[in-house]
Amino acid sequence: MRHIPLATLTLVSLTLLSGSAFARSDASLRPPAEVKPFLLRASEPAAHEFPRTPSFSWRPVKGAARYEFQLAKSPSFSEGSIFWSAAQVKGPAVAVPLALPWMTGNPYATYARVRAVTSRGITAWSSPYGFNIRWRDVPRQLPGYPGLSRWTTVEGATGYDVWFTRLGVGGSWTKTVSTRTNAVDHREAYAFHSDPAWTGEVRWRVRAVRALYGSIPTALPAVTYGPWSREYVSTNSPLSGPLATLAAVTNGATSKRGTARVHELTPAFAFTGDASLVDPIGQQYGLHRVYVFSDSDCVNVIFRGAITGAPAYAPRTTGPLNLPKNLTDLAQASTKVLGDGLEGDKTYMADNSKLRTTESDPGPTATGGAQGSGSQSGSSSGGSQSSAGDSGTSSGDTGNGLPETPKVTGAPVDLWESGWPNGRFYWTVVPVSVLTTEDGNSIQYREVIQPQDACQAGNVVAFGKDSSPVVAGQGTPYASGLSPKGRLVATVGSTSSFYGNPLIAWRPVQGANQYQIEWSRAKYPWRKAGEQLTYGTAATLPLTPGTWWYRVRGINFFLPGTAKAMGWSSPLRVTVAKPRFAVSGGS
Repeated sequence: MRHIPLATLTLVSLTLLSGSAFARSDASLRPPAEVKPFLLRASEPAAHEFPRTPSFSWRPVKGAARYEFQLAKSPSFSEGSIFWSAAQVKGPAVAVPLALPWMTGNPYATYARVRAVTSRGITAWSSPYGFNIRWRDVPRQLPGYPGLSRWTTVEGATGYDVWFTRLGVGGSWTKTVSTRTNAVDHREAYAFHSDPAWTGEVRWRVRAVRALYGSIPTALPAVTYGPWSREYVSTNSPLSGPLATLAAVTNGATSKRGTARVHELTPAFAFTGDASLVDPIGQQYGLHRVYVFSDSDCVNVIFRGAITGAPAYAPRTTGPLNLPKNLTDLAQASTKVLGDGLEGDKTYMADNSKLRTTESDPGPTATGGAQGSGSQSGSSSGGSQSSAGDSGTSSGDTGNGLPETPKVTGAPVDLWESGWPNGRFYWTVVPVSVLTTEDGNSIQYREVIQPQDACQAGNVVAFGKDSSPVVAGQGTPYASGLSPKGRLVATVGSTSSFYGNPLIAWRPVQGANQYQIEWSRAKYPWRKAGEQLTYGTAATLPLTPGTWWYRVRGINFFLPGTAKAMGWSSPLRVTVAKPRFAVSGGS
């Protein structure tokens, strides 16, 4: 006769239970206790407000084969209020693969609950745990440059709206624009306006935007906003002297001539000088265009800025100014704020080449993006996750190992990584003149010099672009899960061991709309054994027993072309333990 003592009852199923055994609900069975959300590790103190979608953990239930988890808009968890569920959670923690919108309630806008499926039946649901997802701060003004306003970034934001609250003489004009970076130029105030009453003072407010992609839960908005900041004031001094590049500037770095720095976001570009030119009706205008190149000779153009009247430029997703197309429009432009639209089809470089600003390029489109997917040779993810209205399908393969990009609103105005510290980008600015066409009424916009000539004259600034790699742990992985002894644990050392699927988390990266996770048996050479895609900042890895390495990187939908990937995190190690049991006796 053989005797099979189990070291830990939570580690293996005692018997092969039938489907009917799991279907029985027994309210007398105690529900999972200590349910709480967390951002990076399950050991974090309980909280009820988060700047992004949290993961959830609970105390393991003895004998649990799996757990069922739900999110709802009401503590009653009525059928219509449940917007996301997972029915095959194998351990005492779950990652939500959605970027939930910012939402608050009285007292909470979202509720979570969990129950265990055991050999004795299904436990009661845990008590609803309420929480809000909200901004931790509003953008705060940073020092700017003439023609440029800047602000602090907000965690979880995918962009910003800027509201020019008072423009023009008497502050009678307002306008709202959108940007991916933390800066906005004052092109509306300067374009076709030379009066300091237009350009001297710009008042503005800014709010963070969180755009959501993938399968959005029923009745939840696709785009949400943080609160508007208070009104800020930017003052601009009159321009004088020759047109010259000044700086590329972001939240954490400033690149000037002779001093290149690396920038996490696509920078704003500041220049100086009075490039006013005499137009056909006798008024002086200062129009400019910024170019970015991948080479110091300024030949390979990778970004064409929109025409701006300000001595600064910051890319926008709402597009360029709707420039005057004829002399009548031109005469009226000096009395109003231009809306957004097209620069026109009569826009040329100095060598007569027609051009279009990158701000007018169409955004990338595809059939969809992944809410969450997983694959691994010889194993399955072991989970079932769904949201209302979602078929559960993942994105198709693009052929380059990246997810398909869902349709996004706005031009691809972000810059690729330059390969810093060796790789650099180079930018310059050229003046743009306004000329009449042969018919005498239509006007055209023609650059005065080639950007190549401006660079050769020394009017060029080098800078680096390198998105911060995903921080998935400072030597110690942000990982949580069931320990080999059957307890809920979070990593505290350089190595971590789990029974079953570990939940990993990472800090969000500026500019990332989605994340890709890969895992490999070896750190080097890296051989991908599986991957997941998620819009959240956590994932459960479907790993078999053994030692594994994993890494995470962001996907930026607003990069031009098909190269949407950002930098990988450093590889981190986790160990998945085998079930522990002993076999003795027998007949």
